[in-house]
Amino acid sequence: MLKRILAISAALLVGATLTFAQTTADGGAKAASAGSVNASWGNWKSIPKSKIGTDMFNFKKEVVINANAGSKGGKFALEKGETKFKSESYTALYHNNKGEGSIEKTCTDARWRKAVYTITIDDAATISVTVAGNGSKDPSRCAVLATRTVGTDASGQPSETYTPLVSIDNLSQDEAPKTITYKNAPKGTYYLIGNGHRIVAVEAKN
Repeated sequence: MLKRILAISAALLVGATLTFAQTTADGGAKAASAGSVNASWGNWKSIPKSKIGTDMFNFKKEVVINANAGSKGGKFALEKGETKFKSESYTALYHNNKGEGSIEKTCTDARWRKAVYTITIDDAATISVTVAGNGSKDPSRCAVLATRTVGTDASGQPSETYTPLVSIDNLSQDEAPKTITYKNAPKGTYYLIGNGHRIVAVEAKN
């Protein structure tokens, strides 16, 4: 009996160090002006004109992604990483996968961050991101909306730490796209990171 209790306790301790998917959260902020943010990207009818093409390419400089007509109060941009546009049953931004990944690895290890995007809102708003897997269902296929802290590591090299706000894993290209939502986000910049995923749409609205 004692062995069983110790085993359960150890499992709980191990589990406590892991980062689990949480698809919705509330930032609790109120907009200064209702309707000040109403921006969307995606649900493209065809591949849009962009510096991002149909061949996978690794970008080291920011690429701003044009918002849908009539959008205001927000900005969505690829900060860095590899991506391409591709059309199948829908048009999306596609990203390769590094196996044996997880939400936690995507947040803490650059090797599992295939791309880093920024979502900037000019006023408090709700941010929604619709994603799918770029391949078969697996924990490594994930997307995370996060905040970022920039510092230095033990060797004095620049480092980035991402703290997840909302996230999803076990994405699959064979299932309908899914949405993660951060309600009432304070104005500012948020980071969308992921591995082995497709970005179908992004929306910010208050």
